[in-house]
This record gives sequence, structure tokens and C-alpha cells, in this order.
Amino acid sequence: MNYRILGKTGLRVSAIGFGSVELGMDYGIKVPGKRGRPNQKESEGILQRALDSGINFFDTAPSYGDSERLLGAVIGSKPCYIATKVNVDEENGDVGRAIRASIENSLRNFNRECLDIVQIHNMEENTRKHDDALNALGDLQKKGLIRFIGTSLYGSQDALSSAQKDFFDVLQIAYNILDQRTMEEIIPMAEKKNMGIVGRSAYFRGMLTERVKYLDEEWDFFKRSAEEIKNKAGIDSWRDLSKLALKFCISTKELDTVLVGVQTMDELEFAIEA
Repeated sequence: MNYRILGKTGLRVSAIGFGSVELGMDYGIKVPGKRGRPNQKESEGILQRALDSGINFFDTAPSYGDSERLLGAVIGSKPCYIATKVNVDEENGDVGRAIRASIENSLRNFNRECLDIVQIHNMEENTRKHDDALNALGDLQKKGLIRFIGTSLYGSQDALSSAQKDFFDVLQIAYNILDQRTMEEIIPMAEKKNMGIVGRSAYFRGMLTERVKYLDEEWDFFKRSAEEIKNKAGIDSWRDLSKLALKFCISTKELDTVLVGVQTMDELEFAIEA
């Protein structure tokens, strides 16, 4: 396994990180005849194999079903890094209290006294509660309950706004062979501030895998785009396209780690091989 430094955190993280949403809940494109997330025994085996392979960065969130609990059961005390999240809910009158409760629950799930990285989940530029959230996280960091603070982003303008903040240590953004828009402004901005950059959506939510065949007609544009990449690269199988897509992200030097979501041991071995 190759390792990289996660920006100004100084953490030495594996080139591929483990995205755990598919262990905690049914997620992604549904394939006829195939069940969803693995059972607990299978999930524990997958997580242990990830550890044995050298993967040391695991991403999760309280909203990912049983993900935090599963991670805590298998890797809670192991020498690896866990990045979880908190939600900023405008409808919640006391954002600070909600964040503290979320952090305390995550600490219990992982059986840890301090969280490595806490990210604001889907931080939107127009959310009025930002200051409350940042103050609460900063206070918890001063108390030693959080080591580093990050944000997980979706909209490109939201991401650029957050990348400009000196407050964050880590920025999690979407980046893949079909959608490279974050390389235009967001990633360079984060690099200037020496933020750790976590890439996700390497498979573009399944668009760059054989699962794309099972999507409705409204997704035909993405199907055609994936087919075009296959043709240009001289690739015959969807499996080879998926490997190309993952290698593309791993070889992007600006990304410190690339999250890979897996449902099966085969999918994990596939990512390790890449």
C-alpha cells in the first residue's frame, strides 16, 4: 500500500481510503437479483481485510446506518484514522448542542476518547448556522475531543467558499474521470492552504461500473459518457473501466486519499489490486 501525507494534519494515510456507507445501509444503484449491504459477519471480515491490506483511513457518518457501530466493533482500538461527520441542521435551534451530542455518540460508537477527523456533512454556503457549528467544533477541538476539522462538500460553489476558509484542515470533494470540475478552482485553493484533500465518487456513484446498465433512461447521458471513455481507452469490459477510473483518481497527485465504497470482499480486493 502507498501512503501520503494528509495536508497540514500530518497524518500518513493510505492512498485508498475505505468508504463505509455501503456497509451501514443499502446504497447506490440497485442490481436485480443482488442483495444490498453485507451482513455483520461479512462486514467485519471486509473491514479486517482492509486493515490487513494496509488501509488506514476510514470514512463514515452517523447517517450511514450501522456504519459507525461496525467500524467501532472492528477497528475502534486499532492504529488507524477514522473520519466521521456531523450534520448542520437549520431547523435545529441549538446547533452547538446537537453537534456535541453527535460527537459524544460517535466517541461511544468507536470506543475512543478523541476523534481523528470530524467533517461537516454537505456544508451549504447559505446555511445560516455555520458560525454556531464552527464555534462548537472549535470548542470540542480545544477540549481534546477532536483532532482535526473538515468539511464534505457537493456543490462546486459551496466547496470553493469552504476551501477559502482557514478553519478547515481537511476538504472532502467529488472527483472522477467523468467529473473533474473540482480541479479547476477548488483543489488548487485547498492545496494553497495545505488542506488534506479526500477524493470520493471515484466510480461516480456506480456510473463507471457495470451497475450503470440498470439505470433508467433519464441517466442515458452518463451511460453514453461511460461508453465513450471505454471506446477511447480501448476497453472492452466494465470491470476494466472501473479499474481505469480508480487508477485515474489514485494517480491524481493532488488527492491525498481516494475513498472507495465496497459491498463485497471482491470489490475490496479489486480496489487493493488497482
